[in-house]
Amino acid sequence: MTKPQSPFRNWALRLVLALGVGTCSFLNAAPPFKVDHKAPLKPTAKLVELEKEFTKHRIEFNGIEGDRVPGHLYLPKKISGRVPAVLVQHGIGDKKHAQYVVECCRMLNARGIIALAIDAPARGERKTPANRGPAMWNLPAVGKWFRQHCGDYSRALDYLATRADVDANRLGYVGFSWGAITGITFAAHEPRVKALTSVVGGGLIGLLGKELDPVHNVAAIAPRPLLFINANKDRVVLKPFAQALHNAAGKDAVVKWYDTDHTFSTMDRAVIMEMLADFMRVKLSPDTRSKGKTAKDQARQEGKEE
Repeated sequence: MTKPQSPFRNWALRLVLALGVGTCSFLNAAPPFKVDHKAPLKPTAKLVELEKEFTKHRIEFNGIEGDRVPGHLYLPKKISGRVPAVLVQHGIGDKKHAQYVVECCRMLNARGIIALAIDAPARGERKTPANRGPAMWNLPAVGKWFRQHCGDYSRALDYLATRADVDANRLGYVGFSWGAITGITFAAHEPRVKALTSVVGGGLIGLLGKELDPVHNVAAIAPRPLLFINANKDRVVLKPFAQALHNAAGKDAVVKWYDTDHTFSTMDRAVIMEMLADFMRVKLSPDTRSKGKTAKDQARQEGKEE
């Protein structure tokens, strides 16, 4: 396996976590981000890649700040009718076509799930000389940026819900690092997310305000299925930050620890991708999924299969 691509600029996330120690496990009454779901999306889509098992489309829609949000939509070829869809979000310094994001989307496609990856604000195609994102020590600006992430995720679900091939009642979310941190707070206030996987995410970012801290919000995700994947040797999201998030989530969340680092450089990353894709497949299946479920399916659902 080649050296894995880093999910983000490590120093930036370290700084946010180091500056923001503080916690509370009670959810806000109101979402910390605002979304006008009636605002026009003005979506576009163009086929950019045709493979044997899937097609990739470059899509765009309007974000909450009025700019265009670009994304890559991965469609499995062997599907019919409406199927589940998952938003897959990259880490703090990355983009929609980071290697690990593509791997995740293709694993989901192999299980009959549509996958959408978007560029976060000031990342990928949205990064310009005039818009490179906030300085990480400018906490008010980082807080505003965090809220824009959450709002654009919500608009991404709005986009997916417009598609004739998507079952809007079976939407999921997979976030890596910063995509997991922002995604937890987003999903806590977004009931359309029916299942969520957090990969190397954490909490305790209190100086951004408890309304944004995942530890403060995560309990509201229950009883929806939630899978945590973390690394014992992570030097970016340290173990106490991850454990605080796990503890706040409650006993029903599935927690998986691996003896590796933040980028899973010492193990086959396919193990992680397959496990989370199986989790999402089971949790986003129709209500009749219990019929004919195998023991292997059950083990994967509970995150017990290595």
